[in-house]
Amino acid sequence: MIVDILNVFAIICIAMVVGQIVAKVKLPAILGWLITGVIFGPYLAGIIDMEIINAQWYKILIKLFECFAGVMIGREIIFKKLAKTGKQIVGITFIQSIGTFLFVSLVFGIVFFIQKIPLYLAFIFGGIALATAPAPALSIVNEYHTNGPVTKTLIPLAAIDDVIGVV
Repeated sequence: MIVDILNVFAIICIAMVVGQIVAKVKLPAILGWLITGVIFGPYLAGIIDMEIINAQWYKILIKLFECFAGVMIGREIIFKKLAKTGKQIVGITFIQSIGTFLFVSLVFGIVFFIQKIPLYLAFIFGGIALATAPAPALSIVNEYHTNGPVTKTLIPLAAIDDVIGVV
């Protein structure tokens, strides 16, 4: 277990270094973190294997990281500003979410109909298509210190999009 914890810590350190290297090339650091995760994850190098992923300490660590990301995202959603532009953000998100859901469900529905796969699975894939991770967008916003109408709309849009995806 100690070796597994050290492996995870080492990979996090490597990800931070790779993120800084990627940032030197004028790309977002989160890209380096993602690349490191793919390389050292269970499906390529296999240093983080399924045994570690299923370990209770690892699950707790992931939940802590998720809470940290949630606090960062929540910090970006300022409710006074959201009250001013809320109708626009909710409208954009609703139209974008429903459009995505319908398009993905239609495409998968056609493929599943041809392949004789149950059609209800097309709606599940449509719902999955709505899932957006606001953490990468937030990371890029914070890294490049962006500010403007798109930036102010981006994080609430991603968060509300996830709510619609859950519904």
